[in-house]
This record gives sequence, C-alpha cells and structure tokens, in this order.
Amino acid sequence: MNVFNEFLDERAKPAEGRADDALVAWLNQANPPEVRLLKFDAWAGEQLATRLDWTWAGAAKAKRIEQCRVYLERLVLEMWRRGWMLDGKRLAAHIEKVLDAVGTYQRAGKVVEFWPYFRACVDRYVGANAEEIRGEAMRVGSHAGQLLAALGVKRPASGPSMPELVAQRADEVTKAKDASLREKLARQRARAAACKADARQPKLL
Repeated sequence: MNVFNEFLDERAKPAEGRADDALVAWLNQANPPEVRLLKFDAWAGEQLATRLDWTWAGAAKAKRIEQCRVYLERLVLEMWRRGWMLDGKRLAAHIEKVLDAVGTYQRAGKVVEFWPYFRACVDRYVGANAEEIRGEAMRVGSHAGQLLAALGVKRPASGPSMPELVAQRADEVTKAKDASLREKLARQRARAAACKADARQPKLL
C-alpha cells in the first residue's frame, strides 16, 4: 500500500524534479531486498553524519555513527509493529525529523550526555507522533488505491516495505543469536555431563 502514492508522484512530477530521488535510493523495490537494505543503511549513516554534531566522539566518530544507525532501526520497527508500513520519502521524513530535533538541541548546548539523549529521542518518537503517523499511513493506503482505480491503473507489483525488511533482518539476527546460545548451552551441558562422568569414575591411587 505504501508505494502507490510514490508511483503516482513519479508520474506527475517533471524529470528535472526527480534529482532528489537519490536521497532515498533504497525505495526502488525492483532491487533485491539485500541491496535495498544496504542502501538504506548507507543513507541512514549519511543522515546521522551530516545532521548531528560528532565532535564529542573524537576518533570513535565512525563507530558511534554506526551504533546510532543500528539503534535508529528501533523507530522503523516500532512503526512496523503498529502496522504502519510507511516507505520511501515518508519514512525518510520521520527519520530526518528525529535527527534534526537531536541536532537542534546539540547546537543549543542542551545535550549533556549524547547517547542517553539520542536513545530517549528515538524511543519516544513514534509514540509521541502516533496520531500523525497513523493518519498518514491510513491516507497512503486508502487514497492510493482510490486514485489508481480512478486512473484505470493497475496496482503495481511491489516488494516488501523497508519496515518489513528491517523487521525481517532483526528477526533473523535474533534467531541467529538464539541458535548460537543453544549451541553454547549444548556444549556447556556436554562439558557438565563429562565432568559428572569423570567424578563417578573410581580414583586410582
């Protein structure tokens, strides 16, 4: 549902107005999911690097940006959990909004400890803007379908939205961690069993 309005926007705007599409190159659902995710990661990292002040991070700047990029996915996942599959420029606008809010407070000298403040801003964003985001998601779904039908345009085949891709990756990471933990537990149980077996063996004088 989230790509239909983007589809209509592409038909309506002149070619010279499409230059900013590079900003959200990860929108292209013709690309494989892994390509889109990599483009999204790169875009998010660039937004963090340019919209926030990193002088406090020193030589660890790149590491801190990546740390924040990973944490920023919580905002996307929270939208996904609520069923709000905003994609493309709409999703980008919300990410930019929260980053600009952090940057504004930084420039005003109001951020004492960056990491706790950044996490709090990301964690609060969707809940604080829930009504706006929900309305936006509903408008995208209903209006896009109506407009396409009125134009006699069939709904274009679309791949998963970026929130869905981010959620899938997060789920796979969790499962991989769980699998790793299960392997560690199995090895630990084997060691414990071996120790018990050794303890039961009669000791030789």
